[in-house]
Amino acid sequence: MNEQSIDVATALGTYLEVVDATAPGLVEGLYVVGSYALGDWVPDTSDIDVVVVTAEPATDDDYGTLRTVHALLAEQQPLPHIDGPYLAWGDLWVEPATGLHRPWTLDGQLHHDGDCFEINPITWYTLATYGVTVRGAPASTLGIPTDMEARVRFVVENLKTYWTDLALDVGAVCEREPGRAFAGESFVWSALGALRLHFTAFTGGVTSKRGAGEYGLQVAPDRFHPAIEAALHVRANGEHGEVPGELMADAAALIQWVIDDTAAAS
Repeated sequence: MNEQSIDVATALGTYLEVVDATAPGLVEGLYVVGSYALGDWVPDTSDIDVVVVTAEPATDDDYGTLRTVHALLAEQQPLPHIDGPYLAWGDLWVEPATGLHRPWTLDGQLHHDGDCFEINPITWYTLATYGVTVRGAPASTLGIPTDMEARVRFVVENLKTYWTDLALDVGAVCEREPGRAFAGESFVWSALGALRLHFTAFTGGVTSKRGAGEYGLQVAPDRFHPAIEAALHVRANGEHGEVPGELMADAAALIQWVIDDTAAAS
């Protein structure tokens, strides 16, 4: 069997076996967020986004132990990646703090600094509203703050920074290399990712990539519909292969439309 075809329950079962054997009692809560919680998990493509909870903030010794955990996990189960922060229960009872130093994983790699993007109001809301409980009290009972204004502020700021830079960079590459093809994964991220933020800015909710595409077909100008439909098709088929530069240029223009439309309403 292709290792990427491992289902979510099996992957998380293996993770818990490894962490419990290596660090008994460390992990008190395990919750699934991201695409799986939002009903949009694609086998062979999606990572498993989680929030892992420990009794107290992880120490340097804990981090050392977690390095062993993730090294063993990479040997036993390279894919799908299990990504997200290791938080203490107390972290979840307040609004997420930027620069919070907690261990976290991305693409299966463990880090320990204050740059974990997933410590943000979107994750808090997804956990409280859609989180799938694997271990611990039900996510909906944890008392996680879900302030809508905080979510909207977060996505507006993210559009001004990361997504503005991405639109400019992608547009420049498309103009400089008109015949270039782009990875399907990059195209899906560009065409659907910013639409997720538009959805939050205008509705206060959180949606998946597929949900963002369906939403974009309702709210975005018609000229962007071919790119959105293409992104939905590529995502449904695993984000493999490449797409032509024309579609990527349209995705960059779509990002800019999202930025401008959100700014006009802010």
